Formats: sequence, C-alpha cells, structure tokens
Amino acid sequence: MMPTTGAPTRARYELDNSLQLTLGENGAWQGATSPGYGNRVGPYGGWIAALLMKAILEQGPQGEPLSLTVTFLGGCADGALNGSTRLLRRSRTNEHWTAEFSDCSGAAVAHAVATFGLRRPTVPMGSMKPPAPAPRPEEVPERPSFGGRGPAFFNRYDARQFVGLPFKKNPTAESRAWIRDADGRPLDWISLAAHADAPVPRAFLVSGTPSGIATMTMSVYFHATPEAFAEAGGDFILVESDCRAGHDGFHDQTALLWTASGKLLATSEQVVWYNLKPE
Repeated sequence: MMPTTGAPTRARYELDNSLQLTLGENGAWQGATSPGYGNRVGPYGGWIAALLMKAILEQGPQGEPLSLTVTFLGGCADGALNGSTRLLRRSRTNEHWTAEFSDCSGAAVAHAVATFGLRRPTVPMGSMKPPAPAPRPEEVPERPSFGGRGPAFFNRYDARQFVGLPFKKNPTAESRAWIRDADGRPLDWISLAAHADAPVPRAFLVSGTPSGIATMTMSVYFHATPEAFAEAGGDFILVESDCRAGHDGFHDQTALLWTASGKLLATSEQVVWYNLKPE
C-alpha cells in the first residue's frame, strides 16, 4: 500500500479522529495518542486495541476479523507513535497478521496478533445462552462523573452499569452494563475491539477504594455478523463481565458483548495485574 500524504482530515466521530494514521512502505505507519482517550496513565487499553485493529485493516486483509490478541508491554508516553504491521501467512481461507507500535520515547508499547477468515455457510453450533433480561438503557442512570476525576476516555462513552457498583464492596466481581460511543458512532470491527475493554476493572468491584491495575493481555474473539452490526448501529450494546479466578497479583476477566436483541458480537478474555492488598 502506498504512503498516505497530506494533513489528516476531520472525521465525523471522535474515535476516527483519534485513530488517523499515516501509512508508509512495508507496513510502517505513524499516529499519535489522543487526549480524549487518555486513561490514568497513557491511553485507554481499548483505544490501543482499536488502533492496532485499524492498522491491520488498513493493509487490506482478506476476510473478516476472527480474533485479536493484544499484549500490553508497558506505559505509553503522550505524543507521536511509530508502528508496523506484517502479514505472517496467508492461505485460501485465512490470514495471520501482527502489529506493534512504540511511543515517542522509542519504548515498545503494545503487540498484537490477529486472525482473519473468509466465512462460508456451515452448521451452527455452540452452547452459549442468550443474556438474561436487562432493564432498558434509559432506565439505567449514566455513569457517575466521579467529580470530574475520572479518566478522559469516560467522556467518549455513554456507559450505564446496572450490576456491580464501582468502588463499592459488591458480593461478586460480576458486572452488566449498556455502552455506546457518546457521539453515536456506528459499531464496527474497530470500535468493537475497543468495547471489549469496556468493563470496569474487577478489583474496583470487590473493593471500596481504588487500587492499582493494569491489563497485561487481552484476546477478543469476533462473532458479529452484518445483521448484528446493522442492529447495533450507534446504539447501546450489552456488556457482561466476570472474573473466574484471581490471586497473588493477577486475575482473569471475561466479557460477553451482545446486541440489544441478544445477538453475540464478541467474547473477550484478559489477564490483569492488580494490587489489592488483603484486609
């Protein structure tokens, strides 16, 4: 793919404005962090996943995303980013890609491996049950602002959590929430990768006080169909999340992402470092 030249153009949606890339030769690209998607330290992890997904999609892979695994290598300084993508192998029905980038200091920030596939009609299978009934989004209060102390990326999403209250001592680490881009951006592969990191950290649900956390790795498995994307549009999707086990500084985190009518969009798993001390 030939390099992209000229100044970035203003897009309609904030996520697209924040993910503008300049493409170079042999899969090289440049971008920059976005203040609007900042977290406590560096960018929101979902934004990093979306950035890596877009970098691969810009290379024109065949088929559609089946999986994306992102390893978060360390903190990311604000400013320019330098990345690269590479096709590892292609067959008649699937492709395997890798993408990674470094921050303005030259430190490696994140590495991703993605699998794409050409789908064809097959016998349906699986034991996944539809989500339990949920209150309508308009019946659930918007996420608290935490007195303006919340990270910047909170403002990019309309999140309405009705199971699990952050920074409260909940009986379990389970959460259920409606979420959408605050500006109504229609859901696609890029924003779906970001939404996979939408659940609040499990440590924030089992403790009454903030504690240190960091996602080490996140895998997203895509099940969305064109019909599911059309249904979702720019409206709310349902995100259910839980933890199966956590001890000695690390826990896992699972997530199921659904359309409002119960079409499965994606599943996700994480390994998270946490610093919640025993009482």
